[in-house]
Amino acid sequence: MMISNRTSAPIVRARRARFVAFCVLVVLLAAAALWRAPLTQLLWSVAAPLMHFRYGGTGLEAELASTTALLADRNALYQENLDLKARLGRPGIAPVRILGAVLLRPPATPYDTLVIDAGKEEGAVVGDYVSAGGSALVGTISEVYAHAARVRLFSAPGEKYNALLRGSVPLSIEGQGGGSMVAQAPSGTVVSAGDTALVPGIAGGLAARVTQVDKTESSFVTIYFQLPADLFMLRFVEVWKNTP
Repeated sequence: MMISNRTSAPIVRARRARFVAFCVLVVLLAAAALWRAPLTQLLWSVAAPLMHFRYGGTGLEAELASTTALLADRNALYQENLDLKARLGRPGIAPVRILGAVLLRPPATPYDTLVIDAGKEEGAVVGDYVSAGGSALVGTISEVYAHAARVRLFSAPGEKYNALLRGSVPLSIEGQGGGSMVAQAPSGTVVSAGDTALVPGIAGGLAARVTQVDKTESSFVTIYFQLPADLFMLRFVEVWKNTP
């Protein structure tokens, strides 16, 4: 049976439309792959002032004042620690700090990452430590844009770093997601809930708190940690320019 031109014309047009749509999709995917960083930077450039507008006003100013007072108290204790080290002949290096506001957090970002409004123009670089205030370190800068940066938390799944349990016992801690981490230590290690893990270095920095200890008959003890800050309540952070 022969198909008339009138019948075949809509079919041809439909095939052409599908082919054009497929080509457009391929071009868009290629553009997204090639321009990921510029597009991301543009997104944060637009999002930052909008987020400031959303949380701006007297309420934000009052919270900033309260946070500043809390940070001043923590910094006083931190400075006292540095002074003590100086008296003992081993002065620490107080890091230069950049105050940043948290723009995005999970579930708006991947698990255990934050987006803050301090970026390249403010002096942040990849690898800088990020503190929740005072010496409470929570992660490092993983990506930097013009006026924003992405923070990868110590608790991010697969993230590994060295720490000192109670400031003396070396550990390798691994992130498990959701603000939690885990490590193993020899079975004879004295550890209990509430103990802290510090980032190695004379300047120090609290990176985790012990929440649970599982002791078995094996030669190792499993230690579970949490970050030293509630990420869902965190509004401001500090970027440490001189890493510990």
